[in-house]
Amino acid sequence: MNEVDLDFNVVKVEKFQNIAIVTMKERMDSLNAPLLMQEFNQLVEDGIQHFIVDLSNVRDGIDGDYPLLHLLKCTYEVGGSVTLICPAGNYVRVYYEATHYDTLFEMVESREKALRRFNLNFSAALAPTM
Repeated sequence: MNEVDLDFNVVKVEKFQNIAIVTMKERMDSLNAPLLMQEFNQLVEDGIQHFIVDLSNVRDGIDGDYPLLHLLKCTYEVGGSVTLICPAGNYVRVYYEATHYDTLFEMVESREKALRRFNLNFSAALAPTM
């Protein structure tokens, strides 16, 4: 298992083969969106095709969600996918359901469900992150 664990101001990134688990911090706003786009672009350039984006910690600031749409486009071009971890009642999930963005993304309620999709059962990958 080749794991890289990078801790940024905006996100935490863990890599497993051609899959990246991106854990967002509390805000997803227009101030940190350019950094997030840059990180997504670099990961795609590095050969990552599948993304699990954990939005569980996001509490407000949804005005910076356009990097997720950009990521969706990029992964589509390389035959990849984007799965969002967003528990029921989460701020982002409520917003995405109201705007029908939930039809664009696969949304699951837990990290375990997202990892199961890729048969990732690494104990490190299943550990909760902050």
